[in-house]
Amino acid sequence: MDFFDEDDPHDEPPPRGEPREPARSGRAAAPAGPGGGHPHGGPPATKGQARARQAGLLLGAIVILVLIVIAFRGCLDARKDRSYQNYVSDLSSITAENEQLSTNFFNRLEGKDAGSTGDIGFEGEVNGDKGTSQALLDRAEGLDAPDDIKGAQEQVVLSFELRHDALEGIAAQLSGLSAGGEEADKAGKAIYTQMKVLSASDILYARAQDQIEQALVDNEVTVDEGVPDSQFLPDDPNYLDPAVTADALGGVSTGSSSTVSDTACKNDGETHGLGLVDGSTLLQPSGTALVNGGTATAVSGDNEIEVAVQNQGTADESDINVDVTADNGINESGTIDEIAAGETQTVKIPLQPEPKAGESATIDVEVATVGCEQVADNNAASYTVTF
Repeated sequence: MDFFDEDDPHDEPPPRGEPREPARSGRAAAPAGPGGGHPHGGPPATKGQARARQAGLLLGAIVILVLIVIAFRGCLDARKDRSYQNYVSDLSSITAENEQLSTNFFNRLEGKDAGSTGDIGFEGEVNGDKGTSQALLDRAEGLDAPDDIKGAQEQVVLSFELRHDALEGIAAQLSGLSAGGEEADKAGKAIYTQMKVLSASDILYARAQDQIEQALVDNEVTVDEGVPDSQFLPDDPNYLDPAVTADALGGVSTGSSSTVSDTACKNDGETHGLGLVDGSTLLQPSGTALVNGGTATAVSGDNEIEVAVQNQGTADESDINVDVTADNGINESGTIDEIAAGETQTVKIPLQPEPKAGESATIDVEVATVGCEQVADNNAASYTVTF
């Protein structure tokens, strides 16, 4: 038999019941089953490699989160910076108008701008100033302050509120100035009190200004021109001196053709003027003498002050009002009915509320000016007393 007729051992048919193996291509089939390797031919991933991939993904997520936080904080910082910039800018606009209001008011009071009042006079002008101050107060209340300076903003508002109230109080007293006599004296005293209110408003604003400036430093915010100043009551002349205020009010035109001093002045050809007698003002009942600008120690039981007033003019005067105030709450007054030319009269005024033992107080005494009085420098005195 020819050997080609023999069966090929490799072509032996499979046993019955087993499937025939399909024809193979030129590439061997990949082994299957556990441990057989990756179906695409790569080696299986180890646990270390899987963890490395997870760590990389986590690190990438952390980096992205940090960038988002940085960007968010940058937006917040920029927003805070703008809020401070806007607040200070708006405040600067209000304080600039307040400064102009103050300048106009005191120029008219000092007679520097008397022609601008026209027919309405000083009283009409102050009523207009009162309206302007209300508008500035409204704008101050509407300021959008950052949270860090809410407290300072409240003081800013209170400062502008005091300024409005002071101008309103001054306007209410101007008609009394025209009446002359005791009514004019009372009006002048009330206006002097409003000068103190204006001073208090300046102190409040300065305090708020310091707090705002500190907040800018703490938040690393730079404002080119800084927090604006705002002072309503001028330093010169010193309107906290009762004599200065009285002198200014003596030349104010309230809307009529005459001034206050003209109304009260008799134009009799005489000289008129009063003054406190230094060293003759006494604490009673001890008789302790008081010297202007000096200090004294009261004796136990001292509860009133005896004020000596001299008529330094050539005409007799009457209905002389004497006021006594102190920083501990004393606010009393007395009247000298008549005082002849060259004569010295005294008036006793109680110190109420009565000072407590060990208490110190600065006592201010003022005698009202009379019509045609030209010099009022010696109408007021101040004493520091320890009880």
